[in-house]
Amino acid sequence: MSRNPAISRLKLKSALLKSGYVILVCAAMLAMLEFTARRLGLGNPIIYYNSVWGGLRPLPNQQVTRLKGSSVTIDANGFRSLGPDSENAFRVLYLGDSVTWGGSSLDDSELFSEIAADVLRREGVEVYAMNAGVNGTSLMNQAEVFEQWQDSVDAVVWLFPWNDVHRAYATAGFLWPPTKRPSFALVEAVDHIIRTRWLSAFRQNAPTKGAEYMLPETPAGYRQLFDSLLQERSQKNIQALRTTVESAIRNGIPLIVGITPRREDSQLLPSPAQAVLTMSMLENLDVSLMDVNAALLTDDDLDEVFIDQVHFTVMGHALIGEALGTQLLGVYRDAAVDGLSAQQPRPAK
Repeated sequence: MSRNPAISRLKLKSALLKSGYVILVCAAMLAMLEFTARRLGLGNPIIYYNSVWGGLRPLPNQQVTRLKGSSVTIDANGFRSLGPDSENAFRVLYLGDSVTWGGSSLDDSELFSEIAADVLRREGVEVYAMNAGVNGTSLMNQAEVFEQWQDSVDAVVWLFPWNDVHRAYATAGFLWPPTKRPSFALVEAVDHIIRTRWLSAFRQNAPTKGAEYMLPETPAGYRQLFDSLLQERSQKNIQALRTTVESAIRNGIPLIVGITPRREDSQLLPSPAQAVLTMSMLENLDVSLMDVNAALLTDDDLDEVFIDQVHFTVMGHALIGEALGTQLLGVYRDAAVDGLSAQQPRPAK
């Protein structure tokens, strides 16, 4: 029985119309999702590279609008800073990890590095806040940044969570962080979902920080080997801290060091014994220590100062920045009395 050509054409036309409708709806949905992702601040991430000084570093000269409309600025020297980088500025180098970096949901002006600088600016001091914080870096990474810039700074602030001691030297890898900008904001959204949701669905999270490879099924004897290697890593990080401190002291560079706390429910966890011993060692070297816990506890509600267990909200950065700025103002005045103020030109790097 032969087919009616007219009916066949109608069916084909109907199928094409349905396919076109589906494609149009899908395209509209994708366009709507892309628009939403752009509005959320995705699609224009900060780009990183591997530097011979400090390993993982953001590329210089970037200015993007990110989450919640926050402005993230990387200046010509590779620091997250509002500047100005001038000869007469009091140059403060901030070493650290994601706690110092502040994240993409905070504006440059809301970081404790800039808030501390504002305390000095209110006293008429020109300040260049050189925020060198980078997510996931170790003390070894951070020490190298100081080594690169030590001839060009007037003071150093080094605030970090104790977990940095257990980290390996960080470099840009295949999956993270971004080393090129995506064509679509949805690419970044999907990438984030894959890394934070999908991959974790069939990968067991480490029970403790630093224990990346420890599983219940770990072969006999490996745990002792891992503990030994982790201890060696910790020693390298603490040695990097000590070497940096001693170098700063030799060169007459004021240094403020503090350990940022870890929050558990409604309280701050006490610092580990090794952290207490390390801070005592630094105090014996006449290093100025900052009590970050005391600054944060001026607000009774930790939910207002913490985003998660270790990172700070705008309020948290403000509390740390004000306390730190007061401490830095004393450093600046002491330097001025000693004739070492930043009002003399520094050599360019």
